[in-house]
Amino acid sequence: MKRWIHFTLFTLVVVLSNGRTGYAQTSLDAYLEQALAGNADLQNFKLQREVSTLEIQKIKAQYESPQWSLTGDYLLAPFFFNNGQVAAITANPDARAIGYDAGVTNGGWYSGQVNVNYPIFTRGISQPLAQQQDLERMSLNVQSRQLEAALKRQITADYLNAYLIQQQKDFTGQVKTGLLEQREFVRKLAGRGIMRVTGLELLNLEIQNQDFQLENLSAQFRQALITLRNDAGIADTASARLEAVELSLTDAAERSLFLEPYRLDSLNALNGQAAFEARYFPQVNLFANAGVNAVELNNIYRKVGFSAGLHVSWLFQDGGQRDINAQQNELRQLNARNQTEFSSRQIQNNRLNNRLLLQQNRQNIGLLDTQLAGYRQLLATYKQEFALGQLSVIDYLNVWRDYVGLQHQKILQEIQLLLIINEINYWNN
Repeated sequence: MKRWIHFTLFTLVVVLSNGRTGYAQTSLDAYLEQALAGNADLQNFKLQREVSTLEIQKIKAQYESPQWSLTGDYLLAPFFFNNGQVAAITANPDARAIGYDAGVTNGGWYSGQVNVNYPIFTRGISQPLAQQQDLERMSLNVQSRQLEAALKRQITADYLNAYLIQQQKDFTGQVKTGLLEQREFVRKLAGRGIMRVTGLELLNLEIQNQDFQLENLSAQFRQALITLRNDAGIADTASARLEAVELSLTDAAERSLFLEPYRLDSLNALNGQAAFEARYFPQVNLFANAGVNAVELNNIYRKVGFSAGLHVSWLFQDGGQRDINAQQNELRQLNARNQTEFSSRQIQNNRLNNRLLLQQNRQNIGLLDTQLAGYRQLLATYKQEFALGQLSVIDYLNVWRDYVGLQHQKILQEIQLLLIINEINYWNN
């Protein structure tokens, strides 16, 4: 019996440990980690970089290593009506026989060889091709970093949006609690005839309004969590209470991540021209073969041999393609420079605009703090007058609603400040 209980408890622990559903992330770092670890596009960029690395090895093998091969040939070229034979295979046919010219075919061909081909002086050809793959890897790395920055930006914005609703929900709950306390107090005063019963009814209506606000905010919070988890790639339906967020400003990168694609475009144009120029280098190949090579089967065992040689080719004129390609790459470089200048202005404008928004936001929070402090003093005074029956419930509620509205604005401004910092950090990449 004890063994069965232990087994059941162990199984339950394993299920709870491994089950994704019901495990609720509560911090921004946890969501960011999950989003970066599980994103399929980021994994794809990593795999493509590995492919490019292997492609460099393949290029080096193609241009710097000897290529070995086995070949075999059998050619049948019969003559018809040769010396009374319907078909014959011979190197000396009768003049009246019908078939290919014996000088071309020799009646047949029997070959089996081992061949080797070794390109030399290939650095000028292989280096631009390998550099092209290096640039491809750099481009994939830039795309991966851009996607990481975009994911961090999106997940942080999703998290802050959900956290804002959670904060508003918490404050609304505090408001309701305060109203419930006031209702009990008013009920006692109304029982003594100090306050009117209509005041109690007004408080009941206000509490019902807070209940409605809480239900609405709860639905919004659930939807915000769904959005956050979908963007992070998390399969989780459990409720969660999000932790507070602290974001600090990061320094702007010396070389903007968003300008890197244009720098690589310019380098690709230069390298593309170098690869095209390689066509005009002399192509030198050493080759050799060994084996059987014969035109007839008689004494074929004595037709075993070896041959070697050098093959050179040199393209020196192609109708001006070299100059045309150079002009094309110059235009590509010009386009990269233009794109860099335009995007650089956009990045600087985004950084400056967000800095101004951050400054304005901090000023707004300061103004709200001043107003809220004034309202707290006013509410403290009103509470005393309220307790003595010198203030009506409706007057008290009007000031209370103004205070609650300002508090909601402050919560919104504080989250907005974090969203602006998130934007600044994104554009500082």
